[in-house]
This record gives sequence, C-alpha cells and structure tokens, in this order.
Amino acid sequence: MCGELWLTDGISNVVLFAPFGISLSVFGIRWWRVAIISFAFSLFIEYMQSIGLPPARSAAWSDVVANTLGGLGGVIVVQLRRWAIAPTSRLATRLALLWSLGAIVVLALTSKALGFRDDARDVGVYKRSSYDHTPGMGWFDGVVNSVSVDSYRTTQRGTGPVIVETAVEPRTVTMTAVLRGREEGNALVPIVFVHRIGDMSAVTFIGERADAAELMVSRTAWDWGLAMPSLTLPGVFANRTVTDARALRLSAIAAPDHLELHARSAYFDGDRTMPLTPTLGWTMIQTLIKRDSTFAIVAHLGWLISLVFPIGWFGAQSGVRWKTMLGVVVGIVALSASAMPRIFGVAPIGLGEWSTMAVLVLCAAIVARQRRPAVSL
Repeated sequence: MCGELWLTDGISNVVLFAPFGISLSVFGIRWWRVAIISFAFSLFIEYMQSIGLPPARSAAWSDVVANTLGGLGGVIVVQLRRWAIAPTSRLATRLALLWSLGAIVVLALTSKALGFRDDARDVGVYKRSSYDHTPGMGWFDGVVNSVSVDSYRTTQRGTGPVIVETAVEPRTVTMTAVLRGREEGNALVPIVFVHRIGDMSAVTFIGERADAAELMVSRTAWDWGLAMPSLTLPGVFANRTVTDARALRLSAIAAPDHLELHARSAYFDGDRTMPLTPTLGWTMIQTLIKRDSTFAIVAHLGWLISLVFPIGWFGAQSGVRWKTMLGVVVGIVALSASAMPRIFGVAPIGLGEWSTMAVLVLCAAIVARQRRPAVSL
C-alpha cells in the first residue's frame, strides 16, 4: 500500500531498543552514556542499511532518534521499577487509576483508528481509474477476467491489476474477481485495487503475496501513520502457474467490524474472517507479526497482559479497601470497552478475550497480595 507508516516505525524502534537500554542500565551505565551508546549503535545500523545490508531496508534519521529514545526509555523503566514492585498504598491507588485510564484511551484510539474517515459514506460511486498501475507495487502477471466492486462491474481480459476509483470512501466494500494464472514473485501485488479520486492510498484491495491471497484496507489508522491489520488466506495460488487457464474466484468483504476473504477454484476452497475489535492495537504498532500468523496468539496475549495486568497488580496494593478499588477500576474499563463498538462501529470484544483479561487481573491481584515486601530486582 502506498504511504508511510511513520508512527508504526517510530513506536517499533522505541520498543525494540528499550531492552537494550534496560540491559545497559542494569549494568550501572549512566543515562547519558546509554544515550550515546544507543545513538552510536543505531547510527551504525542505519549506515549498514544505507549500503544495502540487509537488502530491501532503508536508512532514516528518524530511526536513529527513535532508537535513542528507546534506549533512554529502558533507563526510565529500570529507575521506576521499585515504584512498580512495591508502591505505597496511596501511590498504588493512583497508579491503578492512571493505568485504567491509559487502557481506556488505548482501546478508544484503536477503535477510532480501525474505523472509517469522517467523510466516509454508506455507498460508494465507482468507475475505472485513470491509473493503470499502483505506484510502488508490482504488475499482476495473471489475467483478470471480470471484477465487481459492490454494484459496479468491469472486465479486464489482460494482465495487470484492475484499479477502481470512488468519489467517496464507502463504509462497506464487497469485491469479487475471477482470474486465470498468477504472479510468480513473492512481493505483494494487487489484483483489485480501490482508491479515492486524487489519492492512491487504497481504500481496500485484494492482492497476491507468494502463494497466498491477501485483503488489505486503509482507514483512519493509515492517516495517523499506523499499520492496519490485513487478512491472509494461504495456499490459494500454490498449485497455479502464470499461464494456468483454470478459473479462480476471489471475493472479499471489508466491513466496519470485520474483514472476510474467500477463494474458490477446482483445487482450492477456503475462507477466513477477522473481527476488528478494540484489542487489536498491537497489530498497528508493528509489522513483524500479523493477526493471522503463527505467533499472533502470543503477541495478542502479551498485549492483553500489558493492558490489564498492572490494573490488578496496583489495585490489589491500594490499601485496606483494595477490593472496592479493584472492582471500581475494572468496572470502569469493562464498561468503557463495551461501549466502544457502539461509538466507533468496531466488533465487540469476544467472550474469550473478556475471560482472559479477567484471569489476568485476578492472577495479578493474587500475586500482589501474596508477594513479600522485600522483593527487588
């Protein structure tokens, strides 16, 4: 997709360099030296990228700044560890309230980012685009026979993607493409690409990446410089060649609260659906782990831990009325998160996620109540 994920890249670099700063700080290195070392190490990395090592990477001064800030962030984490491990009752109360507010803000921003831009409409008005290719993306070597985008129909009868433009961004897009052949490369290549007039960032598109079909969308998150979760259906093109004459039907739905992708052919029949919930924030701040990848469960669990575990930890240390305090902050977060689908149009948080977060809060509270006061790092 066209555009720059500047905020995603910045957050990723800060988070990746934080453990580096933590390690240096634990060994007693002063903060200003950590900053210098982080800056020098980052500068070396960016220089190697500028000369093509590793391939397909680009160097940027913004990465140097973000990496240096990540190193300093690690120093701050080490310095604040005692407050987090053994806070006073008053401080624990404040931290529980502050973390709850932070969790609500993160869930609300995620919901807003997953949603449509303010000028989006219920129905789009489509026509063939004046562009015959998508800037920065490859050319589809297969042959697209026909394409439909909602009620709009068109034919291609040749290689290359079908590019459709719309005057307004639709809230729900239904796409279907019937094609022959495939793209032989491993890069993401669009097959059906929908964009707004005057803006070549995709509203949504179906593409091929290696043997998989992929559905991508760009919404408010894209304007903020954040990544949007994509939906991948593996194996769709595994048994095809560029000249394969067998028809393959790809269909997709990009709705406010979910993404759907279906593939039908003589040798493949599969589909996949992804609900867009307020807990998908981790998919927007990094691009290494996708929502439907092997490590998605671990990444998702880690995100839930970061959201609610500290609430249970601090809430259980907030004084003699800690049960009341913990119930209040958990209730506020739960009510706020439950309201976000109605406010922003995203999918509601599932029962499994609610159960997981409840267990995490309970475990944090139990550990906090049974911990020894002398615990230290």
